[in-house]
Amino acid sequence: MSEISTQNDSARLNRARLRYRQFRGQWYSTPLLLTAIFGTLLVLPLTLNLYAFGFSLGTWVSVHMLIITLVWATTGQAWNMMSGYTGQFSFGHAAFFGLGAYGTILLLSTSGVNPWLGMFIGATIAGLYGLVIGVLCFRYDLRGHYFALATLAFAELLRYTFNTFPQLGGASGFFKPLPRQYADEFGLAAFQFDSVLPYYYVILVFLIIVTGVSLVIKQSRLGLYMFAIRENEDAASAVGIPTYRYKLVGITVSAFFTAWAGAFWAMYFDTIRPETVYDILINVEILLPAIVGGIGTVIGPIVGAFIVIPLSEIVRQFINLPGLDRIVYGLLLIGIVLYSPQGIVSWPGRFFEILEQRGLYENTIDNDDSRPDE
Repeated sequence: MSEISTQNDSARLNRARLRYRQFRGQWYSTPLLLTAIFGTLLVLPLTLNLYAFGFSLGTWVSVHMLIITLVWATTGQAWNMMSGYTGQFSFGHAAFFGLGAYGTILLLSTSGVNPWLGMFIGATIAGLYGLVIGVLCFRYDLRGHYFALATLAFAELLRYTFNTFPQLGGASGFFKPLPRQYADEFGLAAFQFDSVLPYYYVILVFLIIVTGVSLVIKQSRLGLYMFAIRENEDAASAVGIPTYRYKLVGITVSAFFTAWAGAFWAMYFDTIRPETVYDILINVEILLPAIVGGIGTVIGPIVGAFIVIPLSEIVRQFINLPGLDRIVYGLLLIGIVLYSPQGIVSWPGRFFEILEQRGLYENTIDNDDSRPDE
């Protein structure tokens, strides 16, 4: 009797696995999943104070925490467009984040330039800086660890430069001007609000835009060439793909959108300093969501951010032990690399593999669930 029950369970699991695979094979699966994710995020802050079964989500999660999570989801998505798609692992994206922040606040404080215009100017400067890094590194064929160290060096160069020159704010940085100094009042035009909720929706729009660009790139010929470079750059070059050109495109686009998040950071907090936007740990914050969620996937950086950031914030708030959040980061990285190197988005496929390995069900369909979700 138990054997018949086990066979029935296996049949049901196989049907579920087949339906899941068929769904993921459709062109609309990723846009549909993203629509569901962003629809949930749209109403999420409005549900924090609702009680169900005596429990309120707001007890553990705040709008501020959600904003920080969306910031790192945005940077993770931007980082993924270069490192995840072309395989050029960057450990220096703090350079672009900081240029976006300083480009916005420096122009605002010294020249009264509207922060929205300053954001695009800062993002353009960051894109050009990324292009310079790419030209210098890719021309000399730096790859792997050497490229990662080179990007870190370029980020550290900016940190020491902004720390040294008083014209750039020096070590004390800049304080955010009040809206009346360059605009009429708080609001969207001033990029400043008198409550945190509008900031949430601004960064959510940023994330939607960056995710849309990432999805378009991945499903285009450009994305096909980028992934060919990631899998085997020499083979891609041998079949006529201009690898140098597409790597430059990847780093420039990635730098441009990373700077958006930096600009938001500058307008969200009251002050910025080199140590807060160029710090080496900013590089970790940027790349961690994509690594945990799934490198080279569109959904991965978003999922990874909502695993890593809330967990570290909760630990930081409720356990009075300095540095524990960094330990959590390290444990997460070790766990993902060792047990799920393709990230959290590969877990649905891994779930069936684990059941099969433990003899809990018999697989009767071809096993090709190793490819992570987009």
